[in-house]
Amino acid sequence: MRISRAFTLTAATAAAALTLSAVPAQAASLSPTTVADAYSVMLTPTQAKLVGIGKQRVSNFGVANSTKGAPDAPWLCELSGDTAIEGKGAQDVLSSQVLSLGGKNVNTIEQEIHWFANEKQAKKAYDGIVAKVKGCEGQHTPAPNSGDDTSFTITTKLTNGEKKAKDGDAFLWVNSETTMGDPTTNFAEHEYTTVRLFGKYIQIMDLESEGNNAPALTKMQITATDRLTDSLGDAWQAKFM
Repeated sequence: MRISRAFTLTAATAAAALTLSAVPAQAASLSPTTVADAYSVMLTPTQAKLVGIGKQRVSNFGVANSTKGAPDAPWLCELSGDTAIEGKGAQDVLSSQVLSLGGKNVNTIEQEIHWFANEKQAKKAYDGIVAKVKGCEGQHTPAPNSGDDTSFTITTKLTNGEKKAKDGDAFLWVNSETTMGDPTTNFAEHEYTTVRLFGKYIQIMDLESEGNNAPALTKMQITATDRLTDSLGDAWQAKFM
């Protein structure tokens, strides 16, 4: 099972119990003005309330650049503890994440923009994602290795498809439900991911709920994420296209 970015960030900051918003130095290939423009149209804590993230939260804005390859690959799903399906990322990646601090479970929503050099590269990467996302299907239970603790099992159920917003904008989606059963805890990780292409950009939206007995994502939360997929993508297009 992957350790989510939300969980890692929470572990580092939960003790402070503060609402934090940080704008880092710009990536090497993006100017300060461009980064500021991006920040102005990306996911905000106010928008995160639409998926149920309340007043106690941490927010983070980041920019990453790699001189070779991609600093981060678009994560689509995980088939087992050591087998994930990912797409091809861009050289420049911008992300905005908001996660909850209230309660015993972790809830987070993140918007990630992969900024490719041109539309051809973005379309090629997206076509690859279209093909790979079909593998995010069915029920998966990894076989234990020699010496593994067999007192619990990890089961992941995956579904995927394509949707269209009311204005006709299409996007891919993946729903993942992972449970870990053992005598003392019932850890669960529920995740809903969308992928949208526009111009030379690929947008990834990721909504997650995890923790002991973490509740499944509701229809309202998924619908709100779909709407953010459309509205945030439209805002990005208005600013950069």
